[in-house]
Amino acid sequence: MAEHPKVIVVSGIDTGIGKTVVTGLLARWFKDNGIEAITMKMAQTGCETISEDIVEHRKLAGQEMVEEDAMGITCPYVFSVPCSPHLAARLDGRTIDTEVISKAAEELAKDYSHVLMEGVGGLYVPLNETTMVIDLCAE
Repeated sequence: MAEHPKVIVVSGIDTGIGKTVVTGLLARWFKDNGIEAITMKMAQTGCETISEDIVEHRKLAGQEMVEEDAMGITCPYVFSVPCSPHLAARLDGRTIDTEVISKAAEELAKDYSHVLMEGVGGLYVPLNETTMVIDLCAE
């Protein structure tokens, strides 16, 4: 059995509830305590390029942007329409594959002891037609 990365998921219902701030400040705490951690976001909606939340994480943590940000590993899905991720994906003609998110977390865990993953809304937000955020967390 493969060892799972140490992933901490930050979740909360609604936009503006504080998921981004909490994730960034957790990263700051880890950094200040000498622990190698990186943040990631499952998916970002209402955005065109690099996840705005990842940019905010880096600012709050006092960290520079990393290569994995530019490569899309820290936010595997970015959608232009600001709505729930499954709908934003559908409107962009795409589908969210939770395996892609899991593999991104595993990739990050190769270089960092902890991955701080910001969710997209609450635990019962659908990521696709069959999977909710809570299902991804359970994996």
